[in-house]
Amino acid sequence: MTARLRAVLKLIALPAIVGLALAGTAQLTAAVSNNEKPPPNLPAPTMGGQQFWTDLQVFAGWRIQENFLTGHFRLLNPRDVRQAWGSLADCRKALARLKQEKGIAPSSDHLVLLVHGIAPRIGAFSAMQESLRKAGYDAVAISYASTRRPIEAHADGLETVLNGLEGTKTVSFVTHSMGGLVVRDLLARDGAWKDRIAVHRVVMIAPPNQGSAVARVLKDVGLYEALYGPAGQQLVPEEAARRPPLTYPFGIIAGGKGDAEGFNPLVPGDDDGTVIVEETRLEGESDFLLLPQLHATITSADEAIAATKRFLASGCFAPCGE
Repeated sequence: MTARLRAVLKLIALPAIVGLALAGTAQLTAAVSNNEKPPPNLPAPTMGGQQFWTDLQVFAGWRIQENFLTGHFRLLNPRDVRQAWGSLADCRKALARLKQEKGIAPSSDHLVLLVHGIAPRIGAFSAMQESLRKAGYDAVAISYASTRRPIEAHADGLETVLNGLEGTKTVSFVTHSMGGLVVRDLLARDGAWKDRIAVHRVVMIAPPNQGSAVARVLKDVGLYEALYGPAGQQLVPEEAARRPPLTYPFGIIAGGKGDAEGFNPLVPGDDDGTVIVEETRLEGESDFLLLPQLHATITSADEAIAATKRFLASGCFAPCGE
């Protein structure tokens, strides 16, 4: 099956999926609101919910998410198995009970939030998250409905997560692609969470800091609009240029071949197949690293993971002094 055929099938399937979800919204909402007791839960594995669910609370790898279609909530454990669902109050009560029963606590007071980009592949940050946890951080790969809302709304959700953190004294961010723009928007705000949590460092992997020439070409194409939604329209260079700068220490990891052609023959200059290397640059960067990696898989590359850990620890991608 060709990539073009897969894209067409996605376009055909998306309205059907959304339609089915909307058809059940009224019944589900009524069932939740009329039930005085928390809805019964059959622990069920999920895929994390990166297109229809947004994290609103995280604690030691546990997450409370909201469904952007139905407005109901669910509680997932660190293995993405649902432990409760219903209203936000239902899920918070369940988490409080489980924290007491299981003695759940963060592994560190330094939390690293991993923020994916638009329409991410499943498990894009799995290896990175595991490696950071082994290095002593409390690392959580945030989920948000990246294709269904604009960048500002995604920053709102991330701000809600930060305002609700418990036991965290320091936070760092590792972003992929559009996730870098979300964090730029977030960190430019005067959030209440900043009064008690210090921002340490930010690693931006393959970020379209100057926008994407690919997005500019595709923004008016119906398939692109349907699949990538309002956030996809904000990835054009004109929109990205309006994003606020970063005022915290940050480094950039870009993908490319290190030549004048890159992986994608349809765009000028070196690139990772999606984002041109020069589009990743941002004034004020503390360090920059180019890796021979493609856009979709760069977050799983051993070199990117090792460099990210070094930057979080020392502010350098290579051992400082080399």
